[in-house]
Amino acid sequence: MKGKWRFALSMVLSGALVLSGFSFASANSGEASSKAASEGSYYFVQLEDQPVATYQGGLAGLKGTKVQDNQKLNVQSSDVKNYRAYLGKKRESYKTWLKQKAKSTKVVAEYSLTLNGIAVKADADEAKVLGQGPGVKRVVKSKQYRPLMNRSHSIMNTMPAWKSGYDGAGMKVAVIDSGIDADHPFLKDPSLKMPEGFPKVGTGPDGNPIQDWLKFTSNKVIVAKVFSPDPNATPEAIDSHGTHVAGTIAGKAGYKDPSGVATSELSGVAPKAYLGNYNVFPCEDCSAESIYIAAAIEQAVNDGMDVANLSLGGTATPGFDLLVEVVNAASEAGMTMVIAAGNSGPAPMTVESPGIAEKAITVAAVTNGHFFGKSIKVTVNGEERVIPVGSADPGGKVTQRVEAPLYVVTEGSGLGCEPITADLTGKIAVLKRGSCTFTQKATNAQAKGAAGVILVNNTSGDPSLMSVEPSVTIPIVMVTDQDGAWILNGTSGSAVMEPGPDREFTTSNDSLIASFSSRGPTIHYTLKPDVAGVGVNVYSSVVGGGLSSYNGTSMAAPHVAGAAALLKQAHPDWTPQDIKSALMGTAGDPKSAPLPLEVGAGIINVGNALNPVALANPASLSFGKLDRGAKKAAAIKVVLKNTTKKTQYYRIAPDDSTKVRVRTSALLLRPGATGTIEVLVSGHSGASGDYQGYVNITASNGNKIRVPYYYHVGN
Repeated sequence: MKGKWRFALSMVLSGALVLSGFSFASANSGEASSKAASEGSYYFVQLEDQPVATYQGGLAGLKGTKVQDNQKLNVQSSDVKNYRAYLGKKRESYKTWLKQKAKSTKVVAEYSLTLNGIAVKADADEAKVLGQGPGVKRVVKSKQYRPLMNRSHSIMNTMPAWKSGYDGAGMKVAVIDSGIDADHPFLKDPSLKMPEGFPKVGTGPDGNPIQDWLKFTSNKVIVAKVFSPDPNATPEAIDSHGTHVAGTIAGKAGYKDPSGVATSELSGVAPKAYLGNYNVFPCEDCSAESIYIAAAIEQAVNDGMDVANLSLGGTATPGFDLLVEVVNAASEAGMTMVIAAGNSGPAPMTVESPGIAEKAITVAAVTNGHFFGKSIKVTVNGEERVIPVGSADPGGKVTQRVEAPLYVVTEGSGLGCEPITADLTGKIAVLKRGSCTFTQKATNAQAKGAAGVILVNNTSGDPSLMSVEPSVTIPIVMVTDQDGAWILNGTSGSAVMEPGPDREFTTSNDSLIASFSSRGPTIHYTLKPDVAGVGVNVYSSVVGGGLSSYNGTSMAAPHVAGAAALLKQAHPDWTPQDIKSALMGTAGDPKSAPLPLEVGAGIINVGNALNPVALANPASLSFGKLDRGAKKAAAIKVVLKNTTKKTQYYRIAPDDSTKVRVRTSALLLRPGATGTIEVLVSGHSGASGDYQGYVNITASNGNKIRVPYYYHVGN
């Protein structure tokens, strides 16, 4: 998810459905239906039969459709077609009932691959009867979700994969986001050939592809579909979020920044991969209902995508979660699901939905090794320093020379989130980062006559580019926490800001957990996130042909999605869980504390994940909540597979034997063979609280993998 300061997403989408290539219908027509479409709420009606992705057989004449290991769902197989037809008849039965019992309710979507059911829009009265129809398992209200690079490759060690010839060629990555600017030069590659059966675009009410939407595709962006209640919506990228994500995943190799700001060439993680534009945010600063995001995931499975990136999220809540169900089922169908953890850190239990999904690869954010900005002169107590600062865009830019005394705002904890009472006329206000948006802080200072704003970062590491609304006409820049401390401790000071282009500053402040990155555990006391990727000062494509630096777990996730594409290219027989296991088992420590509840298994190392010494399933251990007085140990069995070409003797040891213990401390496995490890914990041995760490597995060739664990002890 992109930084919370970037999006203030409150627009509720309503109206008729535009669901590209998807099954849609109206339960009724006329005035009553029109009223429901404008005044009702969205609901998902889940029916009792299993969807295609998880159906294992049992019905007379209908064979199981759940894929076996090392396979991907084939929607053209006769078994899948027959079972989908069966599910379609069951939905028709429910819709017939619906026309009689809830005449104003409108059916907006139908699902069969990752879910079995329908989405409807109903008023409050008719919503009460939705669960009374034939074959209904449950009814849930749709939730709203929001959208949440050149230096990052060395941090995540992608070079060995590229040198081995793996660049994502032939892989298809779905970007379920705000659309992709297919005309962006970073996303153009004349060498790519259009794969068979593509391009794919959405269909109109007549069921035929909308030919005009082909202009949103290219030989690289091979899908253009939109999922929205707005009948006028198209796959066009309005907001830059999805285009930025797409560039990180698969921007072409060797791209030179036309502006000259980035001093080295740019590349996506999987530069030869294809991209699918599944636009669920076809608007500026808007949210999306879960039923439409679910439809986009289902379409991506249907289109044969290998990997899907979801840099979006919403508040996780107990009980049935529609998107969690869809994400897990899509993984079962063979599509690797990569999801941003969220930008609600540093508090615990802030991982968002659908990032809490068990089978997803949920991604935290760590810092980069560079930032983009300019230098300013600051004098404090007579000492002058030239300080690198983060810039603002599109508002808050330094457009003219500003020289003024500093005024440290102390009211409201110095945050500037509330209206400021002090007179700031002709002064540069010094404020602290946190608690509200950059725009709000700058606006409050501007209202009191400030000539500019210096914002002090609230975490260690580099300053970052700030997204500020155009209404802010005074300059605002960000300094590091260390430079900020120097300024705040002074008794007098001044600053000079000069206009000019931004430049790239390289630093050693990489690989630190980002303060905004959501922390685990999940609301279900399971271990998330799974891994970490670079998500601070990520430089990538934006709509219109330019490049910009963004922050957020939204920017970390596409690094991992690109890595997943490289691993799938290298190992076509690997399942989504194999890819997850390889990335987690070989991940490395951040420079900050290596805590699983912050970074999962650690920062991905693509080079090591390419040829891991073993694969562990599950790749992480969530023991949940344990009663402090319980004497019976909780146990999880881990299946270990030797992925090397030689027999390996594996030694298994937890990092702290007082927290966890293993029943099997050694395994001897031939190439391709599997063995089982049992890991145990008991709640009575420790004080109340969270326990986390790693089980280390070392092969006889000296290489290692590790499996993170977590449990909570309480009463």
